Amino acid sequence: MNAPDMFQIDPVISALYEATLEPERWRDALQAMARLSGAQAAVFVDMDYALSVLWRHVLHNVDEEAHLTYLQRYAQIDPRLPVMMKAPELRWVSDLEALPDAIRLESPVYRDYLRPAGLKECLMAKTAVEGARHGNLVLLRMGVEDVFSAEQRQLLDLLLPHVDRAIRISRRLAAFARALAFGGRGVEEYADPVATLTERGDISEANPAFEALLKCQSLFRAGMNKRLECISSDAQGRFHQAFSDALELSKGNTRHGWRSMPVLTVERADGPPFLVTVAPLMQLQGHPWFERTGVLVKVSDPLRPPSGSVLQEGFGLTPAEARLACALLAGGTLKDAATRIGISPNTAKTQLQVVFQKTRTGRQQELVSLLRSIPH
Repeated sequence: MNAPDMFQIDPVISALYEATLEPERWRDALQAMARLSGAQAAVFVDMDYALSVLWRHVLHNVDEEAHLTYLQRYAQIDPRLPVMMKAPELRWVSDLEALPDAIRLESPVYRDYLRPAGLKECLMAKTAVEGARHGNLVLLRMGVEDVFSAEQRQLLDLLLPHVDRAIRISRRLAAFARALAFGGRGVEEYADPVATLTERGDISEANPAFEALLKCQSLFRAGMNKRLECISSDAQGRFHQAFSDALELSKGNTRHGWRSMPVLTVERADGPPFLVTVAPLMQLQGHPWFERTGVLVKVSDPLRPPSGSVLQEGFGLTPAEARLACALLAGGTLKDAATRIGISPNTAKTQLQVVFQKTRTGRQQELVSLLRSIPH
């Protein structure tokens, strides 16, 4: 087998990391992945299977009406799903290798949906597993005579760790990406602590929330030349490695062998650990806020409730229902929450029943526990 051509994979890796700050570019990243592998169609799903919440759903060259038919009629009986759920993380699995011929011949999913569409082979991968939340990728060879080649499989194997890393970063930056007005003042108004670092690790820009975090010195401090450092020596070693890995990626060194995770947990004495996302800042055309390569640092506090936009996206809540849910997370009774957001107790009761239905919960404490478990 010939050595893989890394020049083919570099643009795809760049597209993945660009999508972490521009969610609408996930479609471009998926298209680039399909082109690299010779797949005629592709699907990316980021879903929490315990909560039945679909966080991201991206299609490439898949007819949306036909896909809706699949979701309504075939998704619950698709024999590929248990294969993907049981497969090891970060490994491509072929339906031709994992499913017996009899299943692929007799299953209604194959007989009535996939084979008529011209399916030759399906590659599946489970990535970015965080509890019951999985980032699942499906690549499809359609309307062709041959399966994925060994060279194409090798390229996909090299790409998969970058997919995993990009999905994990994207989850933590999703609300930030929506709030950020590139070239504007979105970073100043963002609620979570966010800062950008130069190639030397010095703070180049920080929002008020990050400045407040520095003042209390519970997690970070600014050293000489505003060099960002963790208070904990153990956390500093992990943070320094994550910073170095992200910096190499921001410079376009996609062949760098990183040794860190993009999301760090940093312990504290009086509560659950902070979650620190360390992400590469790619130089994206048309976005002058990133005047040079560097590293973005975002801090998530599990004690802070998720944003209303996250609740609207994940559970389909209206803005009013999301406001009520966030108010309940602040503690107190339903009447207390209603008073804080300026609605009547009766309106709050009506909205809460709808929130219960949409989140599949039945009690206020159950709802609060569910919402506190959501990454943000």
